Amino acid sequence: MVNIPEHVNCLPRSGIRELMGLALCMEDAVHLEIGEPHFPTPSFVLDRLEPFYRLGEIKYTPTVGIPSLREKIAYTLDKEKGWKVDPSRIMILPGSLFGTVVVFQALLSGGDEVLIPEPGFTNHLHQVELSGATPLRYHLLSENSFLPDFTRIEETLTSSTKIILVNSPSNPLGVVFPEETMKNFARLAEKHNLVVISDEAYEKYVYEGKHNEMFRYVPPERLVSIFSFSKTYALTGWRVGYMVVPEELSCHLMKVEEYLIACTAHISQKAAEIALDMPDGDLSAMVECYKGNRDIACRLLEEAGFTFFPPQGGYYVWIDIREFGMPSLEFCKTLLKESCVALAPGDAFGESGEGFARISICRRREEIEEGIHRLVEFRKEFLG
Repeated sequence: MVNIPEHVNCLPRSGIRELMGLALCMEDAVHLEIGEPHFPTPSFVLDRLEPFYRLGEIKYTPTVGIPSLREKIAYTLDKEKGWKVDPSRIMILPGSLFGTVVVFQALLSGGDEVLIPEPGFTNHLHQVELSGATPLRYHLLSENSFLPDFTRIEETLTSSTKIILVNSPSNPLGVVFPEETMKNFARLAEKHNLVVISDEAYEKYVYEGKHNEMFRYVPPERLVSIFSFSKTYALTGWRVGYMVVPEELSCHLMKVEEYLIACTAHISQKAAEIALDMPDGDLSAMVECYKGNRDIACRLLEEAGFTFFPPQGGYYVWIDIREFGMPSLEFCKTLLKESCVALAPGDAFGESGEGFARISICRRREEIEEGIHRLVEFRKEFLG
């Protein structure tokens, strides 16, 4: 019998993926559990990619990505943000999620600690554990408008804390951190000599206020900024993202990426390169669609009497389900069984997510309306 190491044996299933698997077995299920854009790969990308793939010259690439893509990303960062980045600091990834894997593997040793948000994207927590380090949570609580309490963070970190991860707009909360919060993260990192990982996968999907990019507050020598083509351009199945890294860390991060995956798929990199030339109107239309979904979802939930957090950005609405008197996972399974609508259980994003659920708004408008209608009817029957 194969002996499974304890740190792998103890890994839980993702509650999101568990619900997704159950829902896929139901013909009429409404899928509001997964953060995948309903838009297909843009025709702008597919049409312009055809000459490339018909040549058949789809090969291995440099580990850090093809030069033309890295150069175009650098150009785009300067054009859109005024952020001047040398292409040598840009690393192409097989999905933005892989960026944290590389950074954790490269920078952490046993006994090191990483501060991660809770509720937060659960993959980050388990990536830290798989690297042999220890995750520390900083909580984003409703009584503080889901903003971090820096006094508590100071009390949590130790001399072994090496990294703090920031995610704005937040998955699952939809909170967009204001400028003062970003400045406080920068002060904290400077004071305690922390590397900051800024997960900005939802940067384009901001419905209230503005997205405050971390590069404006944290010096480049201690900042890793991670971006997603999946979310921004609806390229989820192509598995491509990128990160901007400190110059002195780039060679070490490259070695780790090299031994883990060799390189990101060539054709995916070309698709990403083309996506960067998409007309602004195409991207704005996607953002406006999901803003409209958010507005409708919030109106329907408010009319039904649900307690929820209206998202300022991202793909999700965070709802309070404590009135049902059951654990989040049990609630979501019961809702799926009884009403054929799938939500993501709140405890999949950390212990403080217990009693909550996440509704995805990056679906077709009619799916949002039907899914929430079923949720409302379920609530009426359950609570009387």
